[in-house]
Amino acid sequence: MELLPNCYTDLCVNGKWFHYDHGESSVFMLNGSEPLTFELERQPATEEELEQRLTQIAQLL
Repeated sequence: MELLPNCYTDLCVNGKWFHYDHGESSVFMLNGSEPLTFELERQPATEEELEQRLTQIAQLL
């Protein structure tokens, strides 16, 4: 699915929840009151592309 501007996506990848504001270059992993921020190389165009990138991040944690 295409990521529309002015929206957000929350995804659970490998048991970790991520929040992505469409059109941004960073993603947040929800971690209690202290979310962790990760920078994306480029903005994903689809939810599938976002999930692939988040899977790579989740594997490093």
